[in-house]
Amino acid sequence: MGNTELKKTNQSWAPVRANSVANQIVMQVREALFSGKFQPGDSLGSEKDLAAQFDVSRITVRDALRTLETMGIVEIRVGAGGGARIAESNLDYFSDALAVQFILAGVTKSEILDMQVAIEGTGAELAALHRSSENLEELAELLDDAETVIDSPAEFTEAGQRFHLAVVEASGNRALIAQFRALRYVVWPQNAQRAKREIAENAQKIHHQLYNLIKAQNGNAARKLMIDHLFSIRAVSFSGTAEDAANGMICC
Repeated sequence: MGNTELKKTNQSWAPVRANSVANQIVMQVREALFSGKFQPGDSLGSEKDLAAQFDVSRITVRDALRTLETMGIVEIRVGAGGGARIAESNLDYFSDALAVQFILAGVTKSEILDMQVAIEGTGAELAALHRSSENLEELAELLDDAETVIDSPAEFTEAGQRFHLAVVEASGNRALIAQFRALRYVVWPQNAQRAKREIAENAQKIHHQLYNLIKAQNGNAARKLMIDHLFSIRAVSFSGTAEDAANGMICC
């Protein structure tokens, strides 16, 4: 066992003896992680080690580790060299959990769309500042893909959604990307089948404009256009009338 791993295994835990003992262990591990005492991959030790350190039974430790594993904080390895370790980053896990909590908390469509405007507006601005040649190539390919399915409402809507995701990913900001991925689970299914020909053409035009602004590294203009674009989507989302669609409201 290396010095770093030994140091982490010998973390001093406070004995716990009250009710909800397993929850107290969970809280101590969380607090140690947030305070910077652990990094991904660091060992917490085996059930036996942790039971001795916390002065509790192995069953209690096992319950705590199951909770920590469900939260995505630790991963459990079996066999030689196994035990509990601080998990590697998985932002998709966070995105899924956040999307579930949005649903369970009854977060409204209006609240979600407010957050979407904030994330995608900032995402477009940062994409213009930080985009790579690979990002530009992906955005251009997505625009080409969308053009080939412009007469297929469901396929075009999906292509437009992929473009929006690629814009946020081009920002390079992992916190924004994770939050946006959570939003898409809540918002996008409601937008399916809206991309009629007139709406699709308008969306494609705006996506091309966004691409050109990002390529030109015009962050302020990219942010403004994205926000205007999303407010148009919002108008359709709340009214959903054929007249709105004919007047150029957009799907994605």
